Amino acid sequence: MFSDQKFSSSILANSFSLKGSITCKGELQIDGRINGNINGEKVILGPESSMDGTLNADEIVISGKFKGKIKGKSIRLDSGAIVDAEITYEILAIEDGSSINGIVKKIVNSTPTKKQILPEDKKKEDK
Repeated sequence: MFSDQKFSSSILANSFSLKGSITCKGELQIDGRINGNINGEKVILGPESSMDGTLNADEIVISGKFKGKIKGKSIRLDSGAIVDAEITYEILAIEDGSSINGIVKKIVNSTPTKKQILPEDKKKEDK
């Protein structure tokens, strides 16, 4: 029923406080307090936000406070971000004025090697 639906963005205002887990499609902007886990496509933690937990998303932008674990393909820590976390990333941008403490690990994509065709294998393929 909802599988063909296009997802846009959702905003959790600064008056919002949540203890638990969120799974979302599209863009999620958080300006409130989260104690828990977020899994999504694009997650933005605004300047007034505070999160303690685990954050997994393709694209992550942090301008507020974060403590916990972060895993993303593209992560940007804006000026003013305060992060105490284990960060696993493919692309990481850290702006001047941000504060980061913790462990930072780059995801290394191991591309499978092509199987080499030996001369005797080539003869078998030709038959």
